[in-house]
Amino acid sequence: MPQDPSERVKELLGNFELPRFRKTIFETLKRLRDPDSSVNQICQVMSMDADLMSRVMRTVNSTAYAPRSKITSLDHAIAMMGNSQLERIVMLIGARGATPQKTPQYLPLQQFWKTAGKRAVLAKEIAEATAPAKANLCFTAGFLQDIAVPIIAASKNEDYNLIYSTAAMGERHLHEVEKETFGWCHAELRAAVCAVWDMPEDLTGAVADQNVADSRLCPDPVHYVASLCDAHPDTWNEQFGKTVMERHPEFGEEQVKGMITACGGKADELAKLIS
Repeated sequence: MPQDPSERVKELLGNFELPRFRKTIFETLKRLRDPDSSVNQICQVMSMDADLMSRVMRTVNSTAYAPRSKITSLDHAIAMMGNSQLERIVMLIGARGATPQKTPQYLPLQQFWKTAGKRAVLAKEIAEATAPAKANLCFTAGFLQDIAVPIIAASKNEDYNLIYSTAAMGERHLHEVEKETFGWCHAELRAAVCAVWDMPEDLTGAVADQNVADSRLCPDPVHYVASLCDAHPDTWNEQFGKTVMERHPEFGEEQVKGMITACGGKADELAKLIS
């Protein structure tokens, strides 16, 4: 019998209490998932949380999300995007708000969220050209790939310092160093956290298999950005471009370089919008 996700989180983190979504976000997700909920009912519960409303509208209209036309109201967003796409945005905002607000100095959150933004933007832009139906999934999955890392840092404090710092040098992947030290990695914790937070199955599958090439559950663009490392950006950018062009000949070298250059500003905007 599969282990209860809450028990698995406790097994990995000890007495650390995993943060939860605030009530209005939980209720919004519940209504977005209910096929019998009307647009008015969804708007009604979201209107109780001005902060959520503001963040949703700013995110869907940001250069990072890049809507084809400006979305002017919540009911317009639902009509244009549909419940499932709006659910991903609410989930992203909820997950960001539920992660620890303070972490040890070796994990600066401002840079952490900017890197998450880069993954989201790059994954979405690759998907828009190669698998448009999965572009919004790739955006959310790209942003949430390392969502368990600040949770581990907050729970383990200095015990995680050497692990994170070793990986941050860019010579070894974080999940490899974690596995060697703990016997488990942040991907395993993230899977349990996703289940506790009741994330959609396709989103949970995408982040669970982010390090698996050609996974049935993880879209390729999400896998391409999983190894993004700020320690050696030129090396990573070169490898990323090479992978994308080999797998998708429709992308030219200048196009990929332009995408990488533009993603920095878009990632900064996204990080500010939801922080």
